Amino acid sequence: MRTAATRSPFSTRASRDRRSARPRPGFEFGALFRDPVFWGVGVPRGDGRSVLVLPGLGGGDAYLQPLRGWLRRVGYSPIRSGLDRNPGWSQELVDELGAVVEKAAKESGKPVSIIGHSMGGLIARSIGKARPASVDRIITLGSPLAMGTETLPPTVALTAIYSRDDRIVRYPSSLARDPGAASIEVPGSHIGLAMNAAVYRELGRLLAAPRVAPVSTAPIEYL
Repeated sequence: MRTAATRSPFSTRASRDRRSARPRPGFEFGALFRDPVFWGVGVPRGDGRSVLVLPGLGGGDAYLQPLRGWLRRVGYSPIRSGLDRNPGWSQELVDELGAVVEKAAKESGKPVSIIGHSMGGLIARSIGKARPASVDRIITLGSPLAMGTETLPPTVALTAIYSRDDRIVRYPSSLARDPGAASIEVPGSHIGLAMNAAVYRELGRLLAAPRVAPVSTAPIEYL
C-alpha cells in the first residue's frame, strides 16, 4: 500500500492536471458572452411563449438573469421564480410555483415551458406532473432526476441536459428516466450549465421544437 510519502509524483501531477482542466463557471460565462449564440445569432425565433426559469438549491433569480435576458432576446417571455434562495424541494413550493405556471398559461392561452437548473429541474418535473395541462416541456440543467418519483404524463416533454464534468450532481443521476424523455450531454461545470454556450444552443433548439416531439431518446455527446 502506498502512503503519502511514497505516492507517485506523476499521479499527483496528473490529478492536478485533471482538476485544472475541468470547466470553471467564470470562464464559461466569459465564453458565453463572447459567443454569437448569446446575442441570438443562429437561434430559432421564439413564439412568445412563457418560460419559467427555476434556480438551483440555495440560489435565487439573480444568477439566472443572463438566461432570462437571452430568452427575451430570442423571442420568449421569461418568468422569474420569485425566489431569493431556493430552499429545496417541498410540496408547498411545488404548489406555489405551479400556481404561477397555471396563471401564466391561462393569461397567454399557451402552455408554459420550464427550465430548471439543478434542484430547480426536480421541482420543474414535479410541477409538470401536477399540472400537465399548463406545461408543454421541461428542460433540466444538471438536475438530480434520479430522485424523481412516478412518471411524467406523456403530454409533457422532458429533456435533461447534463455534464460528466459535473462534480455536484454526478452522472448518471442527472439523466432523464421518463419514457420518451431525452438526455443531452454537454461539456461544463455544474454551476456553469446555467451560463454555457452549448447549453444555450440546445435550449434554442428544444424550445423551438414541436410540442411533445422528443428530439432524441439517447444521450447526445459532444466530442
